[in-house]
Amino acid sequence: MKKKGFTLIELLVVVAIIALLISILLPSLSRARELAKRAVCASNLRGIGQGCHIYSNDNTENFPQHFYISGQTGTAPPFDSGVTWMTKMGSMGGIAIKSQTSPQTSTNLGHHSRSLFQLIIGGQSTPGQFICPSSGDTEDNLRNNGSDATGGTESAAQPGRNRFDFKGYPHLSYGYQVPFGNKAKPNQKMDVRMALAADKGPYYRAGNTDAGTQTTPDAASGVLPPTGWGNVAADILKKSNDDWRPYNSGNHSGEGEEVLFVDGHADWIKKPIGGVNNDNIYTLIGPGTDSLTNLVKSLIGEVSDAAGERYCPSTQTDSYIVP
Repeated sequence: MKKKGFTLIELLVVVAIIALLISILLPSLSRARELAKRAVCASNLRGIGQGCHIYSNDNTENFPQHFYISGQTGTAPPFDSGVTWMTKMGSMGGIAIKSQTSPQTSTNLGHHSRSLFQLIIGGQSTPGQFICPSSGDTEDNLRNNGSDATGGTESAAQPGRNRFDFKGYPHLSYGYQVPFGNKAKPNQKMDVRMALAADKGPYYRAGNTDAGTQTTPDAASGVLPPTGWGNVAADILKKSNDDWRPYNSGNHSGEGEEVLFVDGHADWIKKPIGGVNNDNIYTLIGPGTDSLTNLVKSLIGEVSDAAGERYCPSTQTDSYIVP
């Protein structure tokens, strides 16, 4: 008696059903992976926040701020400040910034990332905590390359001795509140609703490579704050999440950003207007005497002038996360 088996048609139907089930499940699995990565990202930021608070306990309630003097380079830090400032910026230019305008300016050897790197120097954080798993960035291996290493070859970086910054944007996934100027400097006395750090924003890109001492400024990404949205705050607040996608962090494909607030907690927001009075965390409050009361200037803001200079916050509640 002949055994009955599956016909070719039956096998093809089974394969088609399996393929259909896979096509249905794959987006769900991909979404689950992204949500897991967001959880890790939020955990990283909370860890950075804990490091900032530990740092501030030993530094007169100041969160990390690298030392700078307007228009000067290589200046020694003041010994009576009560703050453990970084002195000369050392090797590995990594990320540089062109300048900060009034009321104080930094040299092109200063950058917000150098402030974050103080947590690595002090042992409050590790390089891995500064990498968002959704970003595609890679952990800084704390190696010095090329002309910055002894004898022109690769050598181990010594944070606080021959390395004072991350290698560059591909090794740093998070931005930090601008520490320059005399407004909204990162410290425990800031409004707890302000952003202290977050997924890096959309307005800057690296102007440097990993190797060599370079002081090339940040380059503009080509993205500018939204225009043509009018001057009515209520209408801007009604803009959808999709409308805001180009102005969110690129770490999570524009869907939103994880944000670390001054009190140490981290939240996911779908629009970058997560600061005080719906302040856009990636832009400066627009200029003018009505900056504190003009909601539109908080929602939209600005990022730079034609020369690429990065301004300092002009109010005590202006969140400005860079890069």
